[in-house]
Amino acid sequence: MSHAAIGAASSALLARSPSLRSKSTRASRAKSSSKTAIVAPTRAAIAEPETTRPPSARASGRKRVVVLGSGWGAISFVKSLSASAPYDVVLVSPRNYFLYTPLLPGAATGAVEERSIVEPIRRPIAEKGYKYFEAACVGVDAETKTITCRAADATFDATVPFSDLATRTEANAMACPWHTFDVEYDYLVTAVGAVPNTFGVKGVEENCLFFKEIADASRFRREVSERFERATLPDVPEERIREILTFVVIGAGPTGVELAAELYDMVYQDIAKMYPSRLIPLVSIKIVDLQEKILSAYDRRIAEYATDFFQRANIDCLLNKQVNEVKENAVVLTDNVTKVTEEVPFGMAVWCTGIKLNPLCEKIMNALPEGSQENRRSLATDKNLRVKGSGGSIFALGDCATIERPRSIGKAVDLFRSAAKCSVDGVCDSSLSKEETKACLQSGVSEFPHLEEVINNIDDAFAKYADKDTGRCAFEGFQAMLTEVDNGLRALPATAQVAKQEGEHLAAFFNAADGDAAALASDDSQFNYVHKGSLAYIGKDAAVADIPGFTIVKGLAAGIIWKSFETISQVSVRNIFLVAADMVRTKLFGRDISRFN
Repeated sequence: MSHAAIGAASSALLARSPSLRSKSTRASRAKSSSKTAIVAPTRAAIAEPETTRPPSARASGRKRVVVLGSGWGAISFVKSLSASAPYDVVLVSPRNYFLYTPLLPGAATGAVEERSIVEPIRRPIAEKGYKYFEAACVGVDAETKTITCRAADATFDATVPFSDLATRTEANAMACPWHTFDVEYDYLVTAVGAVPNTFGVKGVEENCLFFKEIADASRFRREVSERFERATLPDVPEERIREILTFVVIGAGPTGVELAAELYDMVYQDIAKMYPSRLIPLVSIKIVDLQEKILSAYDRRIAEYATDFFQRANIDCLLNKQVNEVKENAVVLTDNVTKVTEEVPFGMAVWCTGIKLNPLCEKIMNALPEGSQENRRSLATDKNLRVKGSGGSIFALGDCATIERPRSIGKAVDLFRSAAKCSVDGVCDSSLSKEETKACLQSGVSEFPHLEEVINNIDDAFAKYADKDTGRCAFEGFQAMLTEVDNGLRALPATAQVAKQEGEHLAAFFNAADGDAAALASDDSQFNYVHKGSLAYIGKDAAVADIPGFTIVKGLAAGIIWKSFETISQVSVRNIFLVAADMVRTKLFGRDISRFN
């Protein structure tokens, strides 16, 4: 096809899609008289295939729903939304696949293959006739209901020959009119997740491997393999081998624990059989956490069992330790009890603790009316997942959202009033110490579990609002402290289970509304999270499982439950078969520890 034909096809495509406008294209039209007009690459002309749907939602009267992200919240929403619902759906994500995150530690050690836990996002999109753009949202205009997107790989240029790939630079790429474009929406569903939080600890970004994406798992697998290969080379000193084979996992939540457990299995079940036996005694796996037990957010019995299991497996548990700094080859820790600081050498460190606000969510907050988003940790929503201040046009779910908790906060105020013997006007007979405040809030935890998080985060804020002489807090100070603490917390844990339920609820809400704006603005249906249990793999085919209303299962029996659940919970039949085959292959033949790059 000639350049002229491509340009004509591109112009025709734009004419059919008035609501999808390229900023750079508008600029090129203004320069149409120029002798050096920009020609769109061939891929742009076929980027949006012909469909039977009207190209413009506004022209057809159908509501356009734009979904940002391809994680748990987005995939659950898209798969649960009825294909016959009167919406034109556009999904925008720089990642063109869904990742089954619970098995990411297994992929990092070869227990399952990377391709087995990813599902092309275009599969569910194509099944329902929706549209997908592999791009990142870089801006949101809440007033005009428009998002600005940029191609996921802005350096790509199809006109550059393979022999000259070095010219695919950022500057050259921006000359392409198809790399930045606008998409209008009637409703925006934000499911972009969160990003790793370093908590300001010096050296984390430079010296740690993060563990959140498939690329992180691939790098972990490659790095571990390389370290063992280096250790087998002739004349490598024992001290150097001990150094490069020391692995430190920072964060003893489910991800950190499962990664340490999978690494343990990889070393003692597979590497020990194929590498010189002299290496194995020099391997050291350590896990670091601020709490006294690993899996501290789980039931106390599970946390104690998992901690004891790790210690018996010779996984060094450095607990009740604060990470002060991560140096090039050592992590600096301070014991919370003794206040003693020490340096723990490592060959490889992985940061598996904490998340923070996605930068895009901060842009959304700034686009909304001032004062509507006081929680700066995530987008605050009402019970129907509508972002506060958006007028009902923006929804948020998953790790990037938190649901307002007016009832639990009101309960906390009532408990303090009662304990301090306050009148209706707020005049109290006494103020409360920190321990008395915690005790009064504890009485409401069974009814409002969120208060447990408030109690756990009072320590730092209490001194700020308490009387400096007595160390006690008055009613006004308690209210201010409660607001500050609550604005830094999430209503629900940042788990796949929560995001999945929110996506399914929101899809059911859109299905029931059937495109009616009044129904989508109503409060008839509200999201209520139902905890369906917790699972975590702890190594040697063992796991821990907390099944609400049933029991707590530990050991090999829980391991069978864990493997079965993670297999059947895949988002497609294809992935179920792939994961099942990987688990059988690993059990029969061991892990594939080859390194390709």
